[in-house]
Amino acid sequence: MEASDETSLSDMIAIKLRNAIILGEIAPGTALVESGLCKQYQASRNTIREALRQLRYEGLIHYILNKGAQVRVLTLSDIRDIYKVRHTLELSAIQHSSLASDRHFETIDRILTEGEEAAIENRWNAVGTSSLFFHHAVVGLLESERLSTYFSTILAQLRLIFAMSSNEKRFQVGWLEKDRRIYAHLAAGQRAEAAEQMQLYLYESESYVSDIVLAYKTR
Repeated sequence: MEASDETSLSDMIAIKLRNAIILGEIAPGTALVESGLCKQYQASRNTIREALRQLRYEGLIHYILNKGAQVRVLTLSDIRDIYKVRHTLELSAIQHSSLASDRHFETIDRILTEGEEAAIENRWNAVGTSSLFFHHAVVGLLESERLSTYFSTILAQLRLIFAMSSNEKRFQVGWLEKDRRIYAHLAAGQRAEAAEQMQLYLYESESYVSDIVLAYKTR
């Protein structure tokens, strides 16, 4: 296999593992066993190790002596840093939203509708996924592929926090309504109002997930 083929395969595996985390299919503390991943993805150990190195660089996994790679359990320090990124990117995206296409706004509306339907059906994992996708789409208003790709790692880290909640329904209730309110301001071109709502949302969210992390540590 050519080196470029090896690299592209490792990138693909890293993306699949990251997406599995975003979708809530891999929980914090999960061991990522090289032999099992080799079999699952029909890849060499070197390819798997390269994919895991990428996830480690993104802050999604770490290595424990004599145990190997594990999905990280995030800390309060991680949360503070994540929300610094969120404030910077999401508020900037709102400020630049006048340049976004109607198609982009239609995508955001569809994401919210899917989340609302999931809530009616009590699919709370899907509700959480919809909320993550909504905020990813907001950052997408910046129309920067690099920022969008980077924010995917933030989504994966947020999902790890979601998974630390003892009651996902209780955790997710209320956020979709706030997302919808932010979108309504965006769609109406009310950027100042959308930014104000987003800022309040992020402060409230940071406080909430910080409490989840503290509760998780005491279990």
